[in-house]
Amino acid sequence: MAAPPAFSPSSAAATEPQDAGHAANQAPEPLKGLPADPNTAQQQVPASAAVPPAPAQVATPLDQLGDSPQWIDCPFCHRRTLTRVSKEGTSMQILAGILCCLFCVCLACVPCLAGWFEETIYVCTQCNKKVATRPVSGPIIVHGPQATVPSK
Repeated sequence: MAAPPAFSPSSAAATEPQDAGHAANQAPEPLKGLPADPNTAQQQVPASAAVPPAPAQVATPLDQLGDSPQWIDCPFCHRRTLTRVSKEGTSMQILAGILCCLFCVCLACVPCLAGWFEETIYVCTQCNKKVATRPVSGPIIVHGPQATVPSK
């Protein structure tokens, strides 16, 4: 297999169509903004244009979790991962719905739609284990692996 012919500016000028305003023996214009020597391209890049490394995600302590997914160090799988946040209604929510129903049947769904008496559940997205629970009232309850007690 034969190698293709080498490129030369004169062969490129011969294959391009000529405009009436340009002379046939005029050299092509170099591209603006590019270095003439490709080896100097790395020397001309400013240091501020370099991409910095991605910052490490900061883990949130389990007793300080909020209502949105946050990065944690899972006590079960020992990985840094995001939490999945869900809300579950309690039996108090059902009782409030029954009491609202006594006034008007249409009000029975208000406690569920308004989010009254809901617990917030935090789950690890890697191992799918419940890492913390925020009850309706009170502080966050942190769950962890059960320590095994050796038998005597």
